[in-house]
Amino acid sequence: MKNRGRAGGHRLVVLLLLAVCLALAAISCLLALRLYARTDPVLVGSWRMRVDLTEGVRMRANAWLSEAELGDRIDVGDALPRLEATVLLTLGEDGSWTRRVEETSVDAARAQAEKALAASLRELVRLRTAEAGREAGNAELAEERIQNALGLSTECWLSDYGPSLLPDLAKLQTQYDGSGVYAIEGHTLRLDGRTARYLADERLLVLDGVDGTEVYERA
Repeated sequence: MKNRGRAGGHRLVVLLLLAVCLALAAISCLLALRLYARTDPVLVGSWRMRVDLTEGVRMRANAWLSEAELGDRIDVGDALPRLEATVLLTLGEDGSWTRRVEETSVDAARAQAEKALAASLRELVRLRTAEAGREAGNAELAEERIQNALGLSTECWLSDYGPSLLPDLAKLQTQYDGSGVYAIEGHTLRLDGRTARYLADERLLVLDGVDGTEVYERA
């Protein structure tokens, strides 16, 4: 009887140990899944990246101007402000993400680029007028001469017939737009097929991947 009771006690202990081990294994699996797919509270929300378009616009504008007489003596960069396209990245608590180019930012950059090219075109008219031995005058007089020659203001003429200074919106959208599911592994952020190391605080998010480094500000 004693042996039978002792054996029963051993079986009970073994069953309890097995139950504990199974429970720990289940908890470990759940924790591993949560660590893989969890959302970092710091990351959740909307982030804004500003893509600098200035140098590309300057190169295109100068190439267009250089086709005109004395145009290679004008640098559109002297009149250009910093031109930016805004990209909005949103990371949801449910592990979803979206990224979109803000069309209004591209429209604003295009308007600024055309304004700078118009100022450079007026400067070119003044330069060519002076080279011809005539009084160059100021920018207002150059604008008057352009309107008399073209029948349109410089800005309107460039808008209708000028060069394409910015990348097409569709091209920017192909490069930056997307959506899907994200996951975190340590300091690595996976946006579907794209992987990047990340650093983040309440104000900044930095992604470092094969395509380079992207810096976002809290939107």
